[in-house]
Amino acid sequence: MNKLFKFVKIHFLTKKFITFGFIGVLNTLIHLGVYWIAFNPMDFGPILSFTIAFAVASAFSYFANAIFTFKPKNRTTMQFSVVMLVFISRWGISTGLNSGFDYIITNWLNVNYDTNSLLSLIAPFFASALLIPISYFALDYVFKKTDNKKPLN
Repeated sequence: MNKLFKFVKIHFLTKKFITFGFIGVLNTLIHLGVYWIAFNPMDFGPILSFTIAFAVASAFSYFANAIFTFKPKNRTTMQFSVVMLVFISRWGISTGLNSGFDYIITNWLNVNYDTNSLLSLIAPFFASALLIPISYFALDYVFKKTDNKKPLN
């Protein structure tokens, strides 16, 4: 138990992770808002709505985390490209999780999104929340490895 607490303290009870978490909360709210608009009034369906919301939230996340969390000396095209690859990988995993949660919520728990449109936010919320620690470590690694490259013009 002591090793687990030490790991949590070193990696998650830091200003950097708390900043990442705050940006993650804003990112999730942006994601959920865009998802709700695309899913409900625009009727794009869950997968397309999730994809649109994920793209908007990812762009916000890159710039906010580059400025406030990881603070690289240089922002480069290589860095942006690798971060986007991390986001695309995360998108694939998130989409699968979202679809799985959506299936469980609507079929096993018999939740009808038509009764309350806000219920459609449950699946993407859980999908996003599961990937926060993994995303933190991946982005921390990417920003560290790409920080010494030539800056964007």
